[in-house]
Amino acid sequence: MTTDAHRTGSQATPPGPTAAEGTAPVEPMPSGEPRPAQPAQPSPATEPGPAVPVSPGPVGPMPEAPAGPGPSRLGEQLGEEIEAELSAQSPEPAAQPAATETGEWRGIVLVTGTDTNVGKTIVTSAIAAAARAAGLRVAVIKPGQTGTAHGGPTDIDLVNRLAAPDTARTLAAYPEPLAPLAAARVAQLPPLDLYEVVDAIRTDAADHDLVLVEGAGGLLVPMGVRPSGDAWTFADLATTLGARTVVVARAGLGTLNHTALTLEALSRRGVPAGVVLGAWPAEPELVHWANLSELVPHLVGALPDGAGSMEPGVFRRSAPGWLTPALYGVLDDWRVWADEVS
Repeated sequence: MTTDAHRTGSQATPPGPTAAEGTAPVEPMPSGEPRPAQPAQPSPATEPGPAVPVSPGPVGPMPEAPAGPGPSRLGEQLGEEIEAELSAQSPEPAAQPAATETGEWRGIVLVTGTDTNVGKTIVTSAIAAAARAAGLRVAVIKPGQTGTAHGGPTDIDLVNRLAAPDTARTLAAYPEPLAPLAAARVAQLPPLDLYEVVDAIRTDAADHDLVLVEGAGGLLVPMGVRPSGDAWTFADLATTLGARTVVVARAGLGTLNHTALTLEALSRRGVPAGVVLGAWPAEPELVHWANLSELVPHLVGALPDGAGSMEPGVFRRSAPGWLTPALYGVLDDWRVWADEVS
């Protein structure tokens, strides 16, 4: 911010206080006698306060928030903060973490979400399409499909249409649109056994370069039972397999808390994870840009809203542009991506 220049010129100095005004006259020191040194004023003792946690800095360049219409000062402040963050970054390309190297996420990769209907199936399809374009042999497994009584294509049907992986299969299907374990109990059908699911996934992993396993709902949804009869969740499957996990999240209001909770649950279990935004809006608002700025350190992809309705050929050609090299895409600069989609 610029300020008005200070005016220059001589200005009379106001007279100081005199003895007549109540100030005692200062007696001169005798000649040759040193003036006593003034004692140093002790600085007030400060007790160290509690350590304040500092959020980690973002990894990689941050996107600029586009200038939107309206006089909102909040939007202007956000834009200024993002611009200042970008200006403070070194002109040298930031070193990318190991998780963003091409081919890093081979083997078994799980796909979960912060909630239901966040775009897990479309993201799974995009990863499969990008990996297939990179020359990998890809399998997709859906352990538990629910809601089959209502008709319509299943998740595996959609994956086959959009990505055409080498192998795609559902291990168990249940009529009601509930969590898999609840749906099995309501239908009085055998629930998913954890170790049977693990064996099926490892069998496909022996014949494929990449096996994508799509969950149901969120990370802690009850999926089935162990041999002991206890319920198991998608988080248990991730720890049993020792697999990386993609977390599909919303772009709008509420996503920061939901995403942080999911990432924390995975981190406490020692499961590496990255985030993909399942549906970036065609006309993003302030909240979307603000959320993007917070999520950039964890992002490995962002799909446009409506990607699932694309013609399959267009979807497959477009998929690498939505994903970072960790997931066989070409998205390596979020600031450039933000400029292109804004």
